[in-house]
Amino acid sequence: MSRNSDIVALLAKKRRGKELTDSEIDDFVMMTVKNAIDGSQIGAMLMAIAIRGLSKQETASLTKSMAHSGYVFKWDFEVCDKHSTGGVGDKISIPLAPALAALGVKVPMLSGRGLDLTGGTLDKLESIPGFRVNLSIEELTACINECGVFIASPTNNLCTADKVLYSFRDVTATADCDGLIVGSILSKKAATGVKHMVLDIKIGEVSQHSTIEEASAFAYKMKDNANLLGMNLVCVLTEMDNPIGQYAGNSLEIEESILTLRGKGTKDINELIEVLGGKLMSMSGKAKNDEEGQRMIREVIENGKALEKFREMMVQQGVDPVVAKTLCYDDYRSILPVASKTTDILATKSGWVTGVNSLTLAKVLRDLGAGRRSPQDKLDLAAGMVLLAERGDSVQEGTPWLRVHHNVDLTEQQKSELGGALVVSKERSLTSTSRILLTI
Repeated sequence: MSRNSDIVALLAKKRRGKELTDSEIDDFVMMTVKNAIDGSQIGAMLMAIAIRGLSKQETASLTKSMAHSGYVFKWDFEVCDKHSTGGVGDKISIPLAPALAALGVKVPMLSGRGLDLTGGTLDKLESIPGFRVNLSIEELTACINECGVFIASPTNNLCTADKVLYSFRDVTATADCDGLIVGSILSKKAATGVKHMVLDIKIGEVSQHSTIEEASAFAYKMKDNANLLGMNLVCVLTEMDNPIGQYAGNSLEIEESILTLRGKGTKDINELIEVLGGKLMSMSGKAKNDEEGQRMIREVIENGKALEKFREMMVQQGVDPVVAKTLCYDDYRSILPVASKTTDILATKSGWVTGVNSLTLAKVLRDLGAGRRSPQDKLDLAAGMVLLAERGDSVQEGTPWLRVHHNVDLTEQQKSELGGALVVSKERSLTSTSRILLTI
């Protein structure tokens, strides 16, 4: 039987809703990696999967085949990771990874770039002059052995199938298929040898999931498949209707990450770092329980060891030692990209801030160049926003609540849209502002 007839038979089987065997899925993945089948056939399989779905076993098999489509790290010690589905101002990985490493946890973190309304950790780190995210297998290994942490892009030799399939998912309306998302996330973690993982699933308008029910269903799929791969996974569902912290935009989020590591983080950023980090500390056996893990994370930020580990990580990934030292311990604004213009957005009425519409901010951020409409778009790393008022604060009509950093002019429509993003109430809300909704 020819290879072409093999793939046609697999397509027909999946189109009819039949379950593919482990070997059939492995054959499809290998044919994809070796460029042995047409792009139309890859797209057809992805569409059949999106419509018919994947069983628990099929998802696990796809994940394993994708993970083994390239190099797989094998460590002499357990390694941990944290992943987030992303949102406006979500820079949590940047201070969390070095904080964990400062406590002896090994963190090989493969991250991604931003697209459309979701920012990317790699883009933020690349606003630091000299920071390299594209590292060889040997360089990634050295980062873990010498520094205990890296935040980098998957190399061409890691999860090769994921790169190919992801590029087709983006143009075949299959990017939001849960089974394919599970496979994409977990295959990269399996390839880096991750044993313990915390997944931060965001819920809100700018997120992949808009309700707790949707997010919970996704969490259980992730846990089921992680277990089949021998990976210990905890999912934390968190609120994402409001921006995280006060800064949004690539270089501005590096600024806020450094402030956080200097012990000046906002309440919500500190909460997320401590809760997610505390869980990984207890899962890895570095702490007796979550509470002790949270305390250890808090202490390593307060005593400056997490900041020093961040400096080490930057140098290990190509940043000049003088630049890294200045960023951590001196005037970071002299190092990071700065926008040529700032515009203040004024409150249209007085009262108590009950929310800030993340979706509105995300759209304007993208249009100012802080985000991409397509993977080929060039970013303006200096573009962003700083919240001057947060939930629970009081504001007066006519006073600034948002400062926009930009290099292209803001349109009147954008100013109007941003003005309407602030939600104000006459009465102060007593509702908890904790972002933690549920742990699964």
